[in-house]
Amino acid sequence: METKEKKRLEFRFGMATLLIPFLIMFGGIIILALTGKAFPMAFWLPTLLALFAALLLAKKPKQCADAMIRGMANEMVAIMLMAWFLAGIIAQLLKASGLIDSLVWLCVKVGLSGGWFPVVVFIIGCVLSTSTGTALGTVIALAPVLGPVGVALGSNMPVLLGAIVGGAYFGDNIAPVSDTTIASAYTQGVEVAAVVKSRLLYALAAGLAAIVMFIIFGNMGTSVGAVPELATLSPNALVMLVVPVLLIIMMFSGANLIVALMTSGFAGVVLALVCKFITFKDVMFVNLETFSVEGIITSGIVNMIDIAVFAFLLMGLIRLLDESGLLHWVIEKLSKMAKSPRTAELWIAIINIILNILTVASTIVIVMEGPIAKKLLVGKYNITPSHSANMLDAVAAGAMCLIPYGFAPLLAVMFSGTTGVSVFQVCLNSYYGYTLLAVMFIAILTGWGRKYIKPEVAKEMIEDENKVLSLKELDEVTLSK
Repeated sequence: METKEKKRLEFRFGMATLLIPFLIMFGGIIILALTGKAFPMAFWLPTLLALFAALLLAKKPKQCADAMIRGMANEMVAIMLMAWFLAGIIAQLLKASGLIDSLVWLCVKVGLSGGWFPVVVFIIGCVLSTSTGTALGTVIALAPVLGPVGVALGSNMPVLLGAIVGGAYFGDNIAPVSDTTIASAYTQGVEVAAVVKSRLLYALAAGLAAIVMFIIFGNMGTSVGAVPELATLSPNALVMLVVPVLLIIMMFSGANLIVALMTSGFAGVVLALVCKFITFKDVMFVNLETFSVEGIITSGIVNMIDIAVFAFLLMGLIRLLDESGLLHWVIEKLSKMAKSPRTAELWIAIINIILNILTVASTIVIVMEGPIAKKLLVGKYNITPSHSANMLDAVAAGAMCLIPYGFAPLLAVMFSGTTGVSVFQVCLNSYYGYTLLAVMFIAILTGWGRKYIKPEVAKEMIEDENKVLSLKELDEVTLSK
């Protein structure tokens, strides 16, 4: 115990001092957002200033710097960056092969207008994310293809990108294979099936409300007459749909995201070459005259550098929260303010939002907050563990739609190929995030869906951390009133 305390990262004037670097970063991002400059590269400066402030405030700057490096060198960071670079290459491939124009041809042929396109995209996103359980994977699969189509159709692009993000987090919230669903279930001591069953009503209510908003706002701000004539388009490149379809099939089957991206990308390059949509020179070309490397591979990677650098810096800053113990301190302090089942759920939701704002990592937040939520909601107030799991996951999913430096909104902007649309605008139009949070806070205030289990069972679950209730067992121990 003493050894752990000695290794803890300490800051001048106390642990709460670490909030200053985060306030610097948040303040910078807010200023950028208000001035219409909320883009990944613009986030570099406030994040670098935050890192520098953390070094100045740390009692041991070297220890602080080492912690930053550990955050940047995290395996999760490497996986994210690799996935983004591969997805960037695929996006460039699909664009160069002419798939976007062919999809526009298809939309014009069936009479799909730019105003209704966000609704269709949201539903597609819901289906895909529910099937695969990955929010970022859904954005990576859809944004490079459907974003440019929306541009060509004259869609309201902030609304369209908001639909992609919202659809991605719909499935992230309810999919049985989602890491957040699994984390929320098992931190509360209940099987995934029970959690999914209990949160369906919340997710569907929020989803239907979001669809209404996408219909209303999607038909505002569309570009009249922006749709090209069919004569200028060709359906030939529709065969390139094999690439995203293969990616989706592999994700369905549970394949590793990196493996799925590399396989579908390689297959796409071969197919495009065989169909003569591209040449070998288009894939990669070493220009000896300018000492540069050009082509689909280079462009795809370079286009993702902005968000990659920001993610790299942000993960270094986030690591300080863990090694300083600040996150655990925030959780414990705020949870002590709960005086009833309603206020307990309210504080769990507030803590959840705060931690997601600080970390932009919902799974990590759920794992960290889960034990406190279980002790407070299940142990103290005998609330069903499936309901406490819903409080953790649904609130996190809603919050992640609305954080302007969250990776899903950032990736939606990067992959869509749009210009003049900031990530802040995307978050403002991520209607599913608003509707899901609204539904969850209504449930908290009204008690909708709140059920209780037998006190002796709740006590047993707290005493035995490994106890996990099945759906059948949960039904048996749930009180009728």
